[in-house]
Amino acid sequence: MISDKRPVQALFSLMEEKGVHHAVVCPGSRNAPFSISLHKHEVIKSYNIIDERSAAFFALGMAQQLQKPVAIICTSGTATLNFSPAIAEAFYQRVPLLVITADRPVEWIDQGEGQSIRQRDVYQNFVKASYEVMEETAHTDSAWHNVRIMDEAIEKCTDGVAGPVHINFPLRESLYGTAEKAENKVKVVERVKTPTALPAQMIQQLKNQLSSSKKVLILAGQSLPDEALCKALRHWSNFCQVVVMTEAHSNMADENFITTIDRLILKFDDAQKNFVVPDVLITFGHNIISRKIKEYLRKGECEHWHIDVSGEGLDTLKHLTKIIALEPCLFFESVVPDSNHSSDYSKTLLKWNEETRNRAKLFLKSTVWSDLSVFDKIYSSIPSGQNLQMGNSSVVRYVLLFDARKDVHHFGNRGVAGIDGCTSTAIGAAYITQKPTTLISGDLGFFYDSNAFWNNYVSKNLKVIVVNNGGGGIFRIIEGPRTTEALEDFFETKHERKADKLAVMYDLPYFCATDEMSLQEGLLWLFANEHCSILEVMTPRTENDAVLRDYFKEVGKW
Repeated sequence: MISDKRPVQALFSLMEEKGVHHAVVCPGSRNAPFSISLHKHEVIKSYNIIDERSAAFFALGMAQQLQKPVAIICTSGTATLNFSPAIAEAFYQRVPLLVITADRPVEWIDQGEGQSIRQRDVYQNFVKASYEVMEETAHTDSAWHNVRIMDEAIEKCTDGVAGPVHINFPLRESLYGTAEKAENKVKVVERVKTPTALPAQMIQQLKNQLSSSKKVLILAGQSLPDEALCKALRHWSNFCQVVVMTEAHSNMADENFITTIDRLILKFDDAQKNFVVPDVLITFGHNIISRKIKEYLRKGECEHWHIDVSGEGLDTLKHLTKIIALEPCLFFESVVPDSNHSSDYSKTLLKWNEETRNRAKLFLKSTVWSDLSVFDKIYSSIPSGQNLQMGNSSVVRYVLLFDARKDVHHFGNRGVAGIDGCTSTAIGAAYITQKPTTLISGDLGFFYDSNAFWNNYVSKNLKVIVVNNGGGGIFRIIEGPRTTEALEDFFETKHERKADKLAVMYDLPYFCATDEMSLQEGLLWLFANEHCSILEVMTPRTENDAVLRDYFKEVGKW
């Protein structure tokens, strides 16, 4: 049985035809037609999750891995607002979400009816497009209109640059009527996509400029794993004038790449800072985490090319001169320097990188129990072939201090970089891939998203590591907050909570590590466990910032 609401029937027919085969549904009454239609759907698999915020991040994790649209469906009112954090993250991370919100009929908005707010265009700043269907479809033009805009909405999720798209459904009671099958067959519009390429003249012009430049820096932002792109960058790195800098969440790692930018450049003197600034800077991918490299490049003078299939230019570094609307892999395969310039740019930076790597190893051999020593042990212990989901704030920054591993794929909510849904995202990603997945979370992010486990889709392939330093340790690291009297109460928000009671609540195996020996034991236990399990690592609250400063002081000796 399906709902007798014809717009709802048309939506699911279109989703089925266009390959949107996963829908996360939150309980409610106004969205009953969707729940009824999905209950035993033969093609679209549905997931019932109570907490709308967690549900939307769960769907984000699924879509992040599938690179296909996943639908999220909720009832009317504030339920729609609870989707907002994940939608904003999806928008800036370019993840396709099809957002479906049930609504009251338009004439009842602002008339004192319960669970009703102004839902039309409610996400307008964080979606690629917003649509609202016409509820009354007795006239053929109304039905035609609804099918046309829903077809367009589903396509827009992945057309060009992927992202979230919103369809609002005003629905009139009765909400629980059913039908045996859809009343009308939907018309599906096929969209033919044409390949893009750079003209030969432009390719040669770019090659000439690269070949005559003594310093070419390729800087990669957040990207999905792409072996063909990595291979192309590896070829570029063989040129003396070319340096490739990446971060763990770029998913581009190689012996010839610099993957620990802050470890290398944090303590550079003025001459070294000037040396890093290239003649030509080429960027691709989304957000770059290192604040220091952005600071150096903003102060220097260089030509900046940004490669993005959308044709949109992020002038993060304030030197943007060229936007090349092309897939990065296609660019780096077709535009290659013609000659190896007599430059010491690559040789020098790789030498400095090796020196800082060796100093870091020496420091870590003797460092005291702290967040830094814990992340060193955790990151090196993750089994090969894992998907790593990184929490935000201090977690991702600690991971970036270690040479990025080629045998691990790195993911994180770095579109907006909030802590609010990292666990839910990891659970959705682990469930849909069924690949071994490790989440590393800070304590505040973990407790913030504790409803993430409140569903039936927590898969045994997920392992959770919570580094608990008793508060927001990031605020002891960054300059401003630690100089104020309000640090502990309003920035760090110190606490003495542990995750053991949550583990009991959700029936998850739990292990607590408090020193190096128990951490080693806990890591062996975690990755050998056949269930989703939680390893909580207790670290000191007040010593971590001092250890990190000593680390940079020692590593940054020049």
